[in-house]
Amino acid sequence: MAELIMSMLSQAPLLDGVGDGLIRQVAAAGRTSILKGQFGRITPEEMSKRLYFIVSGEMRMLRIAPDGQEHLLQRFGQGEFFCLAAVVSERSCHSLMVNAGTTELMFWSHDVFRQFMAENSDFYGNILNQMASQVEQEREMRTLSRCCKADVKVAAYLLYRIKRGHCLQEFSCSVDLRPISLTAQELGIARETLSRSLQRLVARNSITYRRGTVQVSDLSCLEAVLEEAECSCSC
Repeated sequence: MAELIMSMLSQAPLLDGVGDGLIRQVAAAGRTSILKGQFGRITPEEMSKRLYFIVSGEMRMLRIAPDGQEHLLQRFGQGEFFCLAAVVSERSCHSLMVNAGTTELMFWSHDVFRQFMAENSDFYGNILNQMASQVEQEREMRTLSRCCKADVKVAAYLLYRIKRGHCLQEFSCSVDLRPISLTAQELGIARETLSRSLQRLVARNSITYRRGTVQVSDLSCLEAVLEEAECSCSC
């Protein structure tokens, strides 16, 4: 297990160029925890003190609105760090993290991780680049939420996932939308609306769709859907 974690950390953009010796120190200093089922939560207070890395499973970042409603901001999967800003700013992320099924995490206190950052200047540059990337992803999702038509919003979301390298297979564009209800929440539409939009894209020969997985049949046809928009939805 230790070698698996070492391998995962070595491939993380945050540790790019850091060197195997220091990565081994980072791995040895990390503590692990397992959030079981779908009831695990990491509070904003906890995230203001620790940096987290996902060994397996998925975490979802939620923002609590003034009316008490939880709004999905972002999803993080295996091999990703989250709440990077707090390491640099020493402020809370002001978000709540919940797990999607059993999820294993590795975490470090900010004081410990800052010591490693002081040993290698690449750490600081990498963390700023990762923060910029996450901010860009949030911006793109906000742009998607302003799309006027559901079909255009869904097409733009599929292209967004493809651009981010979320294809399931190397030589074909397959995107897993499961759970469908969560994807619909990301897009700010009802699950039934998402299903109808996907079926209309199937009818246009843009995609095939089966059991939550989209296979892109014609990328140019999918891109053409965006040109029909009356407002800007491009990613």
